This record gives sequence, structure tokens and C-alpha cells, in this order.
Amino acid sequence: MTRLDLYDLLLLKEIHAAQSVSRAVDHVGLSQPAISVRLGHLRQHFGDALFVRTSGGMMATPFLESLLPHIEQAILLLNTEGNPYRSFEPATSTRRFRLGLSHIGQLVMLPALMGSLRNIAPNIKIDSLDLDELSANLLESGKLDLAIGYATDLQTGFYQQRLFTENYVCIMRPDHPRIRGALSREGYLAEAHLALDAPGTGHTRLEKTLFEQGIDRNVTLRVPSYLGLEAIISASDLLAIVPARLGRTLARQGKAQALALPFSIEPYEIRQYWHERYHRDAGNMWLRKQVFEHLSNLPEVFPGI
Repeated sequence: MTRLDLYDLLLLKEIHAAQSVSRAVDHVGLSQPAISVRLGHLRQHFGDALFVRTSGGMMATPFLESLLPHIEQAILLLNTEGNPYRSFEPATSTRRFRLGLSHIGQLVMLPALMGSLRNIAPNIKIDSLDLDELSANLLESGKLDLAIGYATDLQTGFYQQRLFTENYVCIMRPDHPRIRGALSREGYLAEAHLALDAPGTGHTRLEKTLFEQGIDRNVTLRVPSYLGLEAIISASDLLAIVPARLGRTLARQGKAQALALPFSIEPYEIRQYWHERYHRDAGNMWLRKQVFEHLSNLPEVFPGI
């Protein structure tokens, strides 16, 4: 190999982001053996291993780390179309996308989104990852394409786009022995509660607001996610605060009753987030457009709707 082309630079960038040759397959459009052969030629060209296998994956050598800023600049200079990645054709693409979602998003937003994506991109693959305190690092490294939810810790280097506004309701089993059709502050505080313990999600904001308002719940059960929530609620007298769209879904299924909270909690905005490294990636741009078209400006949901 005497000369490098744009594809060689993109290959090095994607392997570095994925920390794996196999995980880079979905982004570069080559088979794993083809990537390995091309990487071997690049190693000969530079006279350096470029990547070394470690317990954390394929890590760049110091030599390659020193080249990466220059590789980024070269990609921008060599790319005449303003897009450092190949074009994206949704009808034929087999690319795998990774979405960071809260458990509420997985239960409420993902089913509708998947139905829409399957109609226009039948062969793409979606991996849903939990949205947590590590999501920012995953977006930066390319291990996550988009994060959809509520986040407060994404700062320099991230883009964001508002999708819709969400608020909270209180749910309990439909035949709760003491609560039917309305909920007073005294009645709320007299009950036992289920609470979500999920750092890096919007629920951290909720807990802070409750503390500031002096609302001291008797929390007898803490869970790391709301997956399986309906089974817990239906088998107990516990109360839980959940996003209104989840409350509406459970109420319509007859698995819970959703009531207005007897105190004020400000609504919050659900947004999609992505890192500036992938702002012009054709596939990422397409996915963001689909998410925005299908999830933006949803009307607020209130108890009884």
C-alpha cells in the first residue's frame, strides 16, 4: 500500500470508535475478514500495530492516538460532499443503529418507532441500550448513535433537539382499597410507595423536586427500572409516580389507574441527543429525521386521556 484514500481513514476512525473490528462492520460496509485484510495493509503502511487487543477491546496505540486529530482533519479536507460517510440508502441498508432509551422509552416510544422504521428501512437493525450516566461517553465514542430522553449532563460537543413535553401521574392498581378516582395529598402520603432508582435519567430530577417540596414518601420498594411495573402494582397497594404516557398505556390496558398528582411537578422536555462527531453522518442524519418526524410535538397527556 503506497497511498491512502478516504476510506482507509474512515476505517481507522470507526475501529477506534467501536474498539472492535466486528462492531465496525455495520458502519464501514465491509465484512470482518475484509476489514482485517485492509487493517493489515494499513499496519504495514505505517509500520505500527495501530490497534492492540486489551480487556476493554481494540485500543489504539500511542502512534495512532497521535494521528487521530490529523485523520479527522484529513477526512474533512478529502470529503468533497460535506459528509465523511458513505451515502445512506434506507431501503437497502443493513446498518445496525444503537439507541439510548430510558425504560419508559423502551415501553412507550420504541414500539411505535420500530413500526415506522420497518416500513421504510426493512433491513436495518436496532439495538436498544439503557439510558444512564454513561450515555454521554457512549455517544462520544460512537457506541451509541442517539440518546432519546431527558438529560442534564450533556455539555460541550453535543447536539440536542426537542421532541415533546412530558409530565407525571400517579398510578396504583385499579381496585386499590383506599384510592378510587381522586388522590389527596394526605391520602398520597399515607400510602406505601414504589420508587425508581435510575441515575442518569429524568427521574433524578423528580426525586430532587419532591425533596424540595418536602414530600416525604414511605418508599418500601426501589427498583432499577419500570420493566414489569404493572405486575408489581397489580399485586400490591403501592403507589408509583410515572411519566404520563406510561400511565395512560397501563390504564388503557386495565393494569392500573392513573391519577393526577396532588402537588405540582413541572413538565419536562424529551429530546434527542447526538455527538458532533456524527453530526454529518448520513445514517445518523436519517435516523434523527425519522425520530423527529414520528415523535416531535406529541400532545401532553393528562389523567383520564
